[in-house]
Amino acid sequence: MRQHIANWFPLIRPFTLTAGAVPVLVGAALAAWDGTFYADRFAALLICSVLIQAATNMLNEYEDYHRGLDTHESVGNSGSIIFGHLTDRAVLRGALVTLSLALLCGLYLVITVTPWLLAVGAVSVLGAFLYSGGPKAVAWTPFGEAQVFVLMGLLLVGLGYYVHMETITAQVIVAALPVSFLVAAILLGNNIRDMVGDAEKGRRTLVIVAGRRVGIGVLAALLGGAYVVIVTAAFAGVVPWTALLALLSLPLAPGIIRRFQTTTVPVALHPAVKGIARLHLVLGCLYAVGIALATIG
Repeated sequence: MRQHIANWFPLIRPFTLTAGAVPVLVGAALAAWDGTFYADRFAALLICSVLIQAATNMLNEYEDYHRGLDTHESVGNSGSIIFGHLTDRAVLRGALVTLSLALLCGLYLVITVTPWLLAVGAVSVLGAFLYSGGPKAVAWTPFGEAQVFVLMGLLLVGLGYYVHMETITAQVIVAALPVSFLVAAILLGNNIRDMVGDAEKGRRTLVIVAGRRVGIGVLAALLGGAYVVIVTAAFAGVVPWTALLALLSLPLAPGIIRRFQTTTVPVALHPAVKGIARLHLVLGCLYAVGIALATIG
């Protein structure tokens, strides 16, 4: 049993699962600030979102294996299929089971909130499939970062707010931008790390099309943009002043950019990719806590 768990655990890429959790936290904090919070809806959406993220990682591993992208030298993948720990069919079944579990959590929200959430769930599942699968996977195009910016940022924060308030506002979309910037940065960092191998396999990601220097510039803009939006939103009253607590995460950002500027070796860049995920987690949690603090008193 222990070995079985050890084979599956890396496959879900645990350090990326926060990308599914943080937007839900921020959306819930914004709803609480506006006066409404349901613990059951929050828990259901949180579990659903993390499960979809885990399933997406499995599908990505499955598709990359079949497209010949993953090798024994690849960095960032779990190696579960390529090293023979799990069969490709087992990974596909695991992804489908995980999506089914996410669907059960989603059905609870459909029942307690609105049937229209079925459409949102369908978009999320379709996005998970189209990112790595289909005749022209989004992951092989320059539009991967844009997809996660919308689905794992704007949509998910908005959904995290909607399940409590049953409405959405322009202010919530603005407040979601820092999360959107950082989740897109995670993928961009991953693509910068892998750009040489990806180009050899025929991928045309944003960094391959635009070039490494531009890619690093966009990465810096995404990281810096998250903080600019938080400060601007606080001054504009879109989020409470206590949201500036997120600025405590700022010291984590410069080292990430320096690492990408000083090496092109994938193994050496992998800690920087994890660093972006860590920044997304720390900033997101501080941001959510800061917003929630405004509800006290």
